[in-house]
Amino acid sequence: MIAIHGYFLWRVRDRIARADPDFTVYYTAGKMLRQGRGAQLYQAPAQLATQAEFARDSDIRRGPLPYIHPPFEALYFLPLTFFPYSQAFVVWSLVNIALLAGVAALLRTSLPSLRAIPTWQAVLACLAFFPIFANFHQGQDAILLLLFLGLGFRALDRGADFLGGCWLGLGVFKYHLILPLALILTVWKGRRFLFGFAATASAGVLISLSLVGWKGALQYPAFAWQVVSNPGLGGIPPRQLPDLWGLLAGWPVSEKMIPFLRLAAAAGSGAVLLAVASLRKAVTDPRLFRLSFACAVIAAVLVGFSTNTYDLSLLIAPLALVENHRLSESRGQMLWNRSLIVPAIPLLISPLWFFLWMRWQRTNLMALSLLCWLYVIWREVRRLRSQSEQALPSAGLLANV
Repeated sequence: MIAIHGYFLWRVRDRIARADPDFTVYYTAGKMLRQGRGAQLYQAPAQLATQAEFARDSDIRRGPLPYIHPPFEALYFLPLTFFPYSQAFVVWSLVNIALLAGVAALLRTSLPSLRAIPTWQAVLACLAFFPIFANFHQGQDAILLLLFLGLGFRALDRGADFLGGCWLGLGVFKYHLILPLALILTVWKGRRFLFGFAATASAGVLISLSLVGWKGALQYPAFAWQVVSNPGLGGIPPRQLPDLWGLLAGWPVSEKMIPFLRLAAAAGSGAVLLAVASLRKAVTDPRLFRLSFACAVIAAVLVGFSTNTYDLSLLIAPLALVENHRLSESRGQMLWNRSLIVPAIPLLISPLWFFLWMRWQRTNLMALSLLCWLYVIWREVRRLRSQSEQALPSAGLLANV
């Protein structure tokens, strides 16, 4: 898988040099902040003028590649603007490899069954995962969010709910993914988690206001919605979105059907969130919390509006959590629990991804695999919870005898 990914990146190196990848939007935003033009951050002409300074040879765009993330995230990329674009892309790729090493180390120290795997092997396993490759291909920020997710999980797993909320609040630059996850965790963990999340998320809002001002901040919602809802302006067509919205709307339909599909997607998203939130009692068991957290992450990427392929980099966490659970069981039970990983197998096959992406343009079908995977993990949590509830009366009866 790594060889396939490396070969593809080598073949598109000229495209990367032309500033075709999504990294262009982060470089643009950082450059505008460095030039003191934060108030113009969400003005398309200003973005286009900035990109014209370093991306003159693109033959696939007639307008700017729009930056639609919150203003504070642009600060992460400001230091990279001291490098020429191509060098900045390489530096960001090296930073992402370092972030992956951090994620691998976090998961190894947090999950006992994975400690025998060397960090470098875990990093290679991550690099073989197609969404991680997509992140490197586009120069995206999903691995940074994965790191904050790992730090948040580790804190929550140790009972530090406030700290866990703080870590996840730092990931609000991808609010379409982090807010559904935060909603589930607030139901599970209560006020301490919510206060921690609100603290760092609010800090991000205040920093954003200081960077772009009230006028720039008020321009942001309409600008972002216009982009994501219009493929001609840079939005991704639903057929290429591996989420519930893509699964429902990623087919030839009339414009009259769109409002009904949005309603169906909203209802489906609500049902998924309610089902996962219903595991609230199970998370009091440390073992069940880990499997439940895997459910919460999968649910977040399914209901997140405009979830892209590289956003599925977050699935590294559920993959590790599920495998840790399987390896911690007895051998017979571990073989039985193969069903916990079988639905995720299509996600691990890069040639299938390439076919759905480049040949058929139907990556939305991967949402089916995610739905099946979410269901089998959710069912396992419910089964184990039921077993523990049945064991408690039996233990009490034996004690009385």
